[in-house]
Amino acid sequence: MPREKASILIVGAGPTGLTAALELARGGALPRIIDEKDGPTALSKAVGISAHSLDILEASGVSRQLLAEGLKVRHAHFHVEARELLTIDFSLLPHRYNFLLSLPQRDTERIMADTLATFGIDVEWRTELVGLTQHADKVEARISRSGDEERQNFDIVFGADGPESSVRKSSGIEFEGYTHKRQWSITDAEIASWPYEPGAAQAFVNRGGDVGFIIPIGDGRFRSVSNTPDALAQVPGNYRVSKVLRTDRFHIPAKQARRYQAGRVFLGGDAAHVHSPLGARGMNLGIEDAASLARRFGDGTLDGYTDERRPVGHRWIELSERILSTVQSTNIFVQTFRSLAMTTIGRFPVLQKPLIERVAGLRE
Repeated sequence: MPREKASILIVGAGPTGLTAALELARGGALPRIIDEKDGPTALSKAVGISAHSLDILEASGVSRQLLAEGLKVRHAHFHVEARELLTIDFSLLPHRYNFLLSLPQRDTERIMADTLATFGIDVEWRTELVGLTQHADKVEARISRSGDEERQNFDIVFGADGPESSVRKSSGIEFEGYTHKRQWSITDAEIASWPYEPGAAQAFVNRGGDVGFIIPIGDGRFRSVSNTPDALAQVPGNYRVSKVLRTDRFHIPAKQARRYQAGRVFLGGDAAHVHSPLGARGMNLGIEDAASLARRFGDGTLDGYTDERRPVGHRWIELSERILSTVQSTNIFVQTFRSLAMTTIGRFPVLQKPLIERVAGLRE
């Protein structure tokens, strides 16, 4: 179908849906994008933008603005108890974006939505998908806004509407997996007298299985995540919390859609796969899903979307589960191996390259 004549509905205006809209618009399409929320995400786990995502978003002009507002994180320090065993050096990445860009998802979404508006496409907030009905040559969508319901036909529908995806449920696609029982917490805070390397991420692992991660997200602002009720309590050091900005608690799921497409309906991002935030790949995988969908739409190869993207999501769910199990382990043998592996990788930077390339999205 000609791009400029196609009728496309994108459900969900997070980074995945916005990337799909941007990439489709660059090719001449004018998708409709809706989201039941009031606006960009207030607090989410996503903060790290990978080199590959910056590559994808460069052509639309989004990357330039992300780089202007984000922080370039070049190091990540890993501590076991009070001892630092490993420093990951992102500058070893053989790429012009040899860093992890730190920016809260809300700001990423704002920049992407503002850029999308320059293509003549505005996000329709507070607009909900009620249901889908597939026909041989179209998808009928029922859409509700302020209590008023409309029906519209589309050539394709892209579900980027999160773990509870109404697109996935309406299409009868199974979401297989489980959710971990352990509760995690997340906190954004302003911190004074920071005792660690400025602009670097820090990770703290304890032998009792408690872990804490913290990354700068602005001038004097940090985001911490932990598998305990108080994320900041797992970040040791002589510093002062000036103000707690936001806090939340969550459980980590490990789930994947059995297939990423059903007829004319497609899934991407958290609607297709969810896993732990360890590895900083969740949001970036969704951006890659969306770019693949837009490219395949232009090439007329949408039938191969699941075969391309589902194996990538599956590999990352498996890897993130292994990482999660290792960092939370209280087994003395696992802990000994973990410390030895950290120390070895720290001593030999050449061993970091494959790991960094995977986090950057340059190697799957």
